[in-house]
Amino acid sequence: MERLIFGPFELDVERLVLSADGIQLALGPKVVETLLALAERPGEILAKSELLARIWPEGFIEEASLSQNVYVLRKTMRAHWDGEVIETLPRRGYRFVAPIVPRVAEGVPLAPLPAAALPAPRQRRWLPSAVALFAALVLGALGLRAIALRGDAQTRLLPPNAQRLYALGRYYWNERSQTSLLRSLSYFHRVVTLAPRDPRGYEALASAEAMMGDYGYGAPSLDFAAAGLYAKKAIALDPSAGEAYAALGAIALDRRHFQSANRLLERAVRLTPKDAPAREWLGILRLNDGDAAAGYRDLRVAARLDPLSTATTAWLAQAAYFDRHFHQAIAYAHQALDLDPHGFDNLTTVGLAQEALGKNHRAAVTFEAFSKRCASCRNEGAALLADLYAREGKRTLARHELALARADVHDVGRDDLAFAFAALGKRGSALAVLAHAGTATHLAFEMDPRFDTLRGFPLYRSAPRVSS
Repeated sequence: MERLIFGPFELDVERLVLSADGIQLALGPKVVETLLALAERPGEILAKSELLARIWPEGFIEEASLSQNVYVLRKTMRAHWDGEVIETLPRRGYRFVAPIVPRVAEGVPLAPLPAAALPAPRQRRWLPSAVALFAALVLGALGLRAIALRGDAQTRLLPPNAQRLYALGRYYWNERSQTSLLRSLSYFHRVVTLAPRDPRGYEALASAEAMMGDYGYGAPSLDFAAAGLYAKKAIALDPSAGEAYAALGAIALDRRHFQSANRLLERAVRLTPKDAPAREWLGILRLNDGDAAAGYRDLRVAARLDPLSTATTAWLAQAAYFDRHFHQAIAYAHQALDLDPHGFDNLTTVGLAQEALGKNHRAAVTFEAFSKRCASCRNEGAALLADLYAREGKRTLARHELALARADVHDVGRDDLAFAFAALGKRGSALAVLAHAGTATHLAFEMDPRFDTLRGFPLYRSAPRVSS
């Protein structure tokens, strides 16, 4: 079994696994395949078109996906090593620049060689068709995810055609965009048609439908209803179907049945400890309970399991802010923006963390940038600026921004509006806003570091909690 060694890293070529100091890193198969494509030809410049054809032979992929893979690789490897591994050459492509040591399992490691002096990589045996290659890579790396995540003794494979469709569905499922989730659903439906007695197709359908509902891509009530039906079918076929319990937990969380959600999600994590969505939803539940530390902990696990999930990273940034890890909050929010440049809300997390660090000027610039990103962003940005300016003593500017925020309060978070009123000394108005807010708003208000300055006022501690 061939392995490539560089710095503290070891890349298992056959299994598509990257380890650092002997610990396996949670990276998706396409991310590791990107690294392998570069490491097999160290010192050479690989054009983006060549890498896209190698890593996504099935086509229908945008160049941004390759950039995301390189970003995740750099971020992950920089956490373990200061050495440079991948060099970007503008308008040309990427190049692997770290010194590596090739070795085989039974052999003795060779002395390190400069990247440009390494021998040409061995010829890999490719399967006869691009689709078959793609399925093999995904299946090999995921280990038929439903089996590998459960860690049980089940070894029965899906029929060959269903295996390929399942692998394709899992690939698109992992991208988490609306288009990719819809595509994954089409593949999973074909899986259950070919293997109606196998729980994995129904389990995957439940997870995809729950994500559709959770991210608000379609009609959440219909998506969650479908997720519930598929989850129950999967559990009927296999009581250890952990992803199915995670989907049911997401439904309970959406309905604010927190005790039920906690029971279902904790069971899901026990059954499938490597299931990132289960960890994400459990982290969100912890935040809803007002436990910022536990939410941050669970969301960090989810992000390690699925570093390419924009939603997980965005939630992790918020949890880091609530748990007073401000530098990390900024880093995670920027990572989420790198993954999805249209995730404008991540800018608010950046600005709030900058404000908490005392970098008020930078926070104001960030809030202003957020305000200009979309039509509905202006009012929310104004509320954030009103609070910031009021805390700095710039009351005229604060009142101007507050007037803009109040022009359309439907686009403004009630906690942010309440903070703006409180910072201007309008405590009665702040309480009036909170009186018509839900419990989640109150919990966010009280976890928010901005609330620290209000803790001495009993008025806020006794604010009525009326569901909106």
